Amino acid sequence: MRYTKDISKVECKYCKSKNIIKYGKSKGKQCYFCKDCKHKFVDNGNFVKMRTEKDVIVAALDLYFEGLSVRKVQRQLANILRVKVSQMTIWKWIIKYSRLAKEFVDSLKLENISGDWHVDETTIRCDGEFKWFWQVIDKETKFLIATHLSGERTIEEALKLFRQAKERVIERPNKIVVDGLWAYERAFKKVFYSRYKEHRVEFVRRAGIRARETNNIVERLHGTLKDRIKVMRGLKSEETAEIILSGWFVFYNFIRPHESLKGKTPAEAVGLDLGLKHKWHELIELATKYSYS
Repeated sequence: MRYTKDISKVECKYCKSKNIIKYGKSKGKQCYFCKDCKHKFVDNGNFVKMRTEKDVIVAALDLYFEGLSVRKVQRQLANILRVKVSQMTIWKWIIKYSRLAKEFVDSLKLENISGDWHVDETTIRCDGEFKWFWQVIDKETKFLIATHLSGERTIEEALKLFRQAKERVIERPNKIVVDGLWAYERAFKKVFYSRYKEHRVEFVRRAGIRARETNNIVERLHGTLKDRIKVMRGLKSEETAEIILSGWFVFYNFIRPHESLKGKTPAEAVGLDLGLKHKWHELIELATKYSYS
């Protein structure tokens, strides 16, 4: 007797709706049609438009952002999961899901931020040149609120960073700590200045030794990032670099547990409960649903 899957247990790959109907077969496999998002799919347990199993793709992403090169990721997939896949395929997965996940997490508003923000920038090599990578991080939750990649350290670039950070949160910060870069103060006044006392944000500028002492939370973040970039071979263009850094942003905030947060991720520390029991699995599915909604 042939087993027939109960359609009530099938949900749309794209939007997670259960308003679906059977829609013929493809290569002997049952197809379904979602009446809500109008997509046709096969319930094979894989990510949307992917033939490779979820576990293989997730393992590749995790190994890469944990610090392995694409070549070593390829080797580990072959040794542990006994799956042969090209380096180019792994690279395409990294690009695709970094972009997809970043678009989704950028749509989430942050509520339980401590309000004590630290801001800094560091250099990374991209396409043979040094670029500036800017970050805004929340002191207590370690949540990386905003990042920005630029070729210069100007007021305009600092403005882009501050505006991005402001859009991510519901409430204004209490304090912003920066180093001695003069562009920060001008950008701060344009984005956060208020003549009303209840809306004022404290601006703390530190330089030299004082900057390293008071902004060491960002310095540690820089160290983590630099350690990761050492084995990367994809920072060959600014566009590619931005995508890879977006994936690292997602990994840092939503996937990687922090010892200082007692094993929580920064996302969990700020109350973003997305039900990420298996981390990348659920995050990619949520991001897919968001992109097709």
